[in-house]
Amino acid sequence: MAWETLDDFMRSPVEARKSKVGRQRKIKSVVDRTPEVMVKISGNAKGGGHVGSHLLYISRNGKLEIETEQGEIINSKDALKEKIKEWQQDLGKRKKNTRDTVNIVLSMPAGTDPIGLTNAARKFAKNRFAENHQYVFALHTDVDHPHVHLTVKSLGFDGTRLHVKRGDPQIWREEFAEQLRAQGIDAEATPRKVRGVVKKPTSQPIFHLRKRGQAQTDKEKIKEIVAEFKDGKRELKPWETQIQATQKKVRTAWLKEAQELQAEGDTAMAKKVVDFVNSMPPIDTERQTMAMRLAKILEAENARTVSPEKGRGEER
Repeated sequence: MAWETLDDFMRSPVEARKSKVGRQRKIKSVVDRTPEVMVKISGNAKGGGHVGSHLLYISRNGKLEIETEQGEIINSKDALKEKIKEWQQDLGKRKKNTRDTVNIVLSMPAGTDPIGLTNAARKFAKNRFAENHQYVFALHTDVDHPHVHLTVKSLGFDGTRLHVKRGDPQIWREEFAEQLRAQGIDAEATPRKVRGVVKKPTSQPIFHLRKRGQAQTDKEKIKEIVAEFKDGKRELKPWETQIQATQKKVRTAWLKEAQELQAEGDTAMAKKVVDFVNSMPPIDTERQTMAMRLAKILEAENARTVSPEKGRGEER
């Protein structure tokens, strides 16, 4: 499903499509900036050794409790080793590069109740995966935002494998947000485009490469932008043009919603919607950010480049 306009967002696969109450709740939660849930596929484990390493990682080497789809609590290193051995012996027929797990992170902003978060994650995982897949999950609270690592075994009880389709993470976000609200935690799962956010989050591999200063992609982008500045031909790329068109659609849809709210007599909410649109971030892809930074650097360098003769002449 394409999440490009406000109407696409309102046709949520989780809530009733034509529910006026549901629509009003969503509009209010978005413009009031209700905390957004994050559901991220953080990777996959391939092979028994990798599976074992990942379970050790999410349990902090056996120091944290992990819970299974059957509600079993594993809270000792010996029990964890047994679970790892069980999973390693039950990977089924596989090729060398087969993905044996789907690793998911369920996260909320700092300040979220970790117990409510865990309860919501437990219910989400049960509804979504327990019928056909084994899984384990663990709560992490050692960073500023609490999050749950959910590891699902790809091979199902029926012999089929779990494949994450395009659009699944958004559906999972909505289901997780619904479970959080059931725990009394304000949560929303608005697509980025609907919030006017056009810059994609940095992928995990690129994030870690940047931390080590090894992101070749960045170097290539900078080279390309420098060349464009030298030639004086800095033009928008096709995807940047598409981003502009998408954001225009979204803003138009929100402003139309404000007009409808105004016509219905809900002036306060109409104003909130307009203010929300006005506060949307500017179109700013990663490439454009680099271009603007480079332009500022060049501008600063040009300002510092003053010939000595000119300076002395001005002093006279």
